[in-house]
Amino acid sequence: MSNHNVLRGKRLKRVAVLVLTSLTVLAVSSCGGSGSSTTAPSNVQHRAFITNTYSGNLQIVDTQNDTSPLTAESTNSAGQVVPGVPVTIAVASSLTFEVLSPDKSTTLTYDPNALTFYFVDNSTEASSGSVALPTYAGMALFSPDSTMVYAPTPTVLVSGSRPGAVQAINVADAAITIAYDVPSARYLALSPSGQYLLVFADNSDSVYLVNLTASTPVPVAIPGFAAPVNAFFSSDSNTAYVLNCGPECGSSGPASVSEFNIPSQTIEATVPVGGASVGLLNGSTLYVAGSPVPPGTTSTFDAVNVSNMTRITPNSVAIGDGYHSTMALSANNKLYIGANTCSNTVNGCLSVVNVADNTADPPFPPNGAVTSLLPITGRNVMYVIQGGYLDIYSTTTDSLQGTQLSFTGALYGIVQVDP
Repeated sequence: MSNHNVLRGKRLKRVAVLVLTSLTVLAVSSCGGSGSSTTAPSNVQHRAFITNTYSGNLQIVDTQNDTSPLTAESTNSAGQVVPGVPVTIAVASSLTFEVLSPDKSTTLTYDPNALTFYFVDNSTEASSGSVALPTYAGMALFSPDSTMVYAPTPTVLVSGSRPGAVQAINVADAAITIAYDVPSARYLALSPSGQYLLVFADNSDSVYLVNLTASTPVPVAIPGFAAPVNAFFSSDSNTAYVLNCGPECGSSGPASVSEFNIPSQTIEATVPVGGASVGLLNGSTLYVAGSPVPPGTTSTFDAVNVSNMTRITPNSVAIGDGYHSTMALSANNKLYIGANTCSNTVNGCLSVVNVADNTADPPFPPNGAVTSLLPITGRNVMYVIQGGYLDIYSTTTDSLQGTQLSFTGALYGIVQVDP
């Protein structure tokens, strides 16, 4: 299953303490360890990297046994035993979102303090380059061949136009090669072919289309949407299923999913939904969540069959409140939906829907903003970053499993480097 995340670079203030429960201590070895085929310095075979906003490091987790590699314990001059500490990848002063390249060779991380992208070589577990951005970025995407990175910078100054552009970065050179001017550019979606870049801007009911294979790629504004924020593509890259966030994102148009024919630049069909700030495409089914307005109205989940553009859920399914920004689907059909803002009083920012019958599970307790989700391959387990902590859930019981793993600092994003 795949997951889709749209993360904002909001610094978390909560600080966790180091707690290792029922863990097997792994010694650090550059030559590999028993039972592991990896040559990475951490000696972890099934790695996930987690960004730490407090330290600016990447935490390393073995997702098959929920452990972190530790440095070897030592003895100080007073004869006291000094325990090992989690092995980390030193990157920057603070890190929020991260993106894994499609070929899994590189992890892109973002330092919001320095407004800089750092590239981490996954094989050496070391920083391999950096790119300073002109202004803030809230997300980034790799090209399908892993050679380029695209990042929207909504406030960058543009001569003769309103602020906003998409920065195109060459990975090999770690350099910005061109900027595509799109006022208030906020979110991006890229076709599987790498040909079509869709740009979504603040306070706009248009989709900006950039044909990256044109001799001179130029953004073309296409109206008729309702505060679009994301899109998912057909396998041939010619159709995009666009999420219209609607009133939740300031549009007068309703929340919906639009079928957009890219070559003809026309909207072929539109399906209304309760809310549409985040989505995930699973085969021909598009899962969508969001919050209707006015504020306080119940947030919703819907499922849409994109093969015939009909709604599968006859009535929107109620979920927890907030601005929903991330989704992940487990192997046993549990869809985890995270909000990065919510009331967080009686119920929290995490919701779960069983997509086998499209029913919502009972609400979760208030544990803070959900900034990242990761379903674990081969296990009924979901890693959830909420309130700055890593919480490991059993997707069978929808509860925290017995073994948990926490780190000093405040965590934000997570990617699976090795399956």
